[in-house]
Amino acid sequence: MTSYIKIAAMITLCIFIPPLGWWFMYKYSTFDRRTNFILATACLAFFIHANMTAGNMHNILGSKEGLEQTMTPEQFREKFNAASRKLASNLGIEIAAPFVIDGKNFEYEFSPRLKLVGTVDGENISALKIFAQPETKDESFQVINVFGLIIATLNPELDVEDRSEVLRDLRLLKEVSTEGTYDWSTTRGHVKYSVHSDRGKSIFTAEL
Repeated sequence: MTSYIKIAAMITLCIFIPPLGWWFMYKYSTFDRRTNFILATACLAFFIHANMTAGNMHNILGSKEGLEQTMTPEQFREKFNAASRKLASNLGIEIAAPFVIDGKNFEYEFSPRLKLVGTVDGENISALKIFAQPETKDESFQVINVFGLIIATLNPELDVEDRSEVLRDLRLLKEVSTEGTYDWSTTRGHVKYSVHSDRGKSIFTAEL
């Protein structure tokens, strides 16, 4: 690789993929340390400016909303419904008010075989559970959609592919299995997601 091609590749990587560009600079740059520092700083400044202008910094650094670690039941209900209207408006999945609340727990029944139960620590949610016993593909589809909306509510910084990856990690992307016993878990940000299934009865948990 000739010198000017190396320099062009290094600057391009520093602008568009800073960590890789810095590694490339460390390995192949022919400039002195001061020049490398100036180039790296200039490229990083351009990278940040370009992404702030395009509104992408929340995807790079994590949105403020995505870093929240507290949420009251009512805040959760509002954000869940907002996510449902945005991501699955044709399905009409919403949590109606009021919740059934007894001080430390709250619950909502989407259907006779699909119920949401939340645990409250003080005023804020510490864990959410979905109890499901789907008997048809349509019911399995509803369970997956409700769980997907919970992921979108608790981790709003995740895009469609990231939410799908959570469901893949939990082996739930196609439909909820009604056979066998299994436990799977995965973590995104400050939330641990898990699924336990035993002979058609499934429990999905989101722990903050």
